[in-house]
Amino acid sequence: MTRFPRLILPILLTLLVGGLAVWLVDDFSGPLSDGGDTDFYEYVGYYVAHNLTFWPVPHLNLLHNQTFYPYGANHTLLDWGWERDYWYALCYWLIGKGEPGPYLQYYYVYSLLITALGAFGLLRGIVSDGRAWVAALIVSVFNFYCIWKYPTHLNVCVLHWTTLCILATYRLLYECATGPTRNRPLPALPWWLLWVWLHVQVLSQELGYVAGFALTFTVICAPFLGWCLWQHRSVVPALFRPEPGHKPYVWLLLGLIGVSTWLYVPPTIQIFLGAQAYADSSVGMPPSWSHPLRLLIPYLPGVDEFAIRYDRIFWDTYESYGQTRPGLYLVILAVVGFWGIRRKPLLWGPVVFMLALCVVYHPVLLPTLKVFPWFSFNRHGGRASMVYPVLFGLLALWVPRPQTRSGWLALAPVLLLMLAEWSWGYRYPHLYKPQIVSASVQAYMQTVRDAPGEAVLDFPFCTIGADGVGAAEGLCPYYREQNAVFTFRRFHQKKVVGQYWGRLLPTYIQPFLRDHWDRLLRPGYVFTPADWQFLDQFLQQHRFAGINLYPDLLSAEQRAAFYAHYGLPRAETRLPMAGRVQLLRVDHQP
Repeated sequence: MTRFPRLILPILLTLLVGGLAVWLVDDFSGPLSDGGDTDFYEYVGYYVAHNLTFWPVPHLNLLHNQTFYPYGANHTLLDWGWERDYWYALCYWLIGKGEPGPYLQYYYVYSLLITALGAFGLLRGIVSDGRAWVAALIVSVFNFYCIWKYPTHLNVCVLHWTTLCILATYRLLYECATGPTRNRPLPALPWWLLWVWLHVQVLSQELGYVAGFALTFTVICAPFLGWCLWQHRSVVPALFRPEPGHKPYVWLLLGLIGVSTWLYVPPTIQIFLGAQAYADSSVGMPPSWSHPLRLLIPYLPGVDEFAIRYDRIFWDTYESYGQTRPGLYLVILAVVGFWGIRRKPLLWGPVVFMLALCVVYHPVLLPTLKVFPWFSFNRHGGRASMVYPVLFGLLALWVPRPQTRSGWLALAPVLLLMLAEWSWGYRYPHLYKPQIVSASVQAYMQTVRDAPGEAVLDFPFCTIGADGVGAAEGLCPYYREQNAVFTFRRFHQKKVVGQYWGRLLPTYIQPFLRDHWDRLLRPGYVFTPADWQFLDQFLQQHRFAGINLYPDLLSAEQRAAFYAHYGLPRAETRLPMAGRVQLLRVDHQP
């Protein structure tokens, strides 16, 4: 019975965060698809499910022609998130029996719950349970920048291990900076092992942005932490002599570190080594930055981005609702909290320093974050918004408790502002409903899957990199409509010709140019007899099951020519963004 009161707040936190998370996700009836970025994360999970080998260590089959068929390519630069992709692959085989499903929706709910409960557990040891409880909400379900990213940018809205790693690092710094004392020595060995494990876990998240912020905070904290340990160096050796009651935790954490290292480090090294082929490729870095004054914009009607175009005022780059906006209430509380610990630089120094690096970052004019190698390709200063609730929240923890009536009267408007911003930020589910793959699309894809053949030709198709390779060459004439079309192979399981990449080496598009696909894909181009002969031979030689024809992207003359040559469509549906798609069957000659 004595433990029950300590469980009340975690239980309430679980119910509240879980309820809000389910409300945000809204629809668990099927896989996600919006014809854009959302499909990419579904596809990467499918890719891992079919191309991952665990023995002797996890590694991926990256060199093949499952896309860019039949020419082939190196698939290193997909948007990996190992935990997310393992989750999808496990659900794909164990629950879906080899079929896509609502796996990422459940993963997002899991992420928010882990963030909230982990934050509460880490913070309740240094502040009151009430403050830890509110902070846990702020860094999870009231991190509006990340909430508004779901599901389109699932790679940057899932950051539970990064959040917990930052909090664990700060807790160790706090305990070392304020101790040791006779009653409270340095943190015990299990805490240090937990800290190490969390650093391995961050490798399971998006490497280019999300994991980098946890690593950055650790690097910034390292000299502060080192100085604290040096001051108390006489008791440091005792850390390696765990108390008898700690030994089970030590062995458990060592086991977790071993498992996580085995799961996440080998594929990370594989991708790092594979990406070296792209190290010398030049990519124009757009001046995408976010003005620091956005910190002062509250989540209130009439003053947010839906009411005012702040990019026209600040001349910055607007990427997403909530960028550089942790909430005005949180900024105010952080300033007050900073004033409360202004004479304790060990507690505020790393937080303020990292905030400064993030807030002033400009990828071209002031690339402060690029001193860290994991931010070499950071293209947008607004992406740091994902960790602002954590960093400002760490300062807000130290808001002094009011001791007078006037103090409470000063704090009350800020608390009312907090409740108002929380309420207004949750208009989100009413503005955007994540799209689920329709029954019509699934039935169409099943028809494609059942058709005899190794591949299917999307026509027109899209072959392009985010670095622009393929665009000027005319290999993706309908980027907006078709950049995610290749991801639907997770349903029909055929090989496809096109794909969108984060980066694309010019050598990979040379076979397309050699075969004159740039001419065949030209909008409005009518095939000559020689073109039809090439296409017939191409489809026959490489055993294509058929053509996914996108009639809304073709002229009437082009559509009529395809129907005359291959017959009328055998099936039809409508894909998000791409519009109507029709299956034309290819009859293979014996």
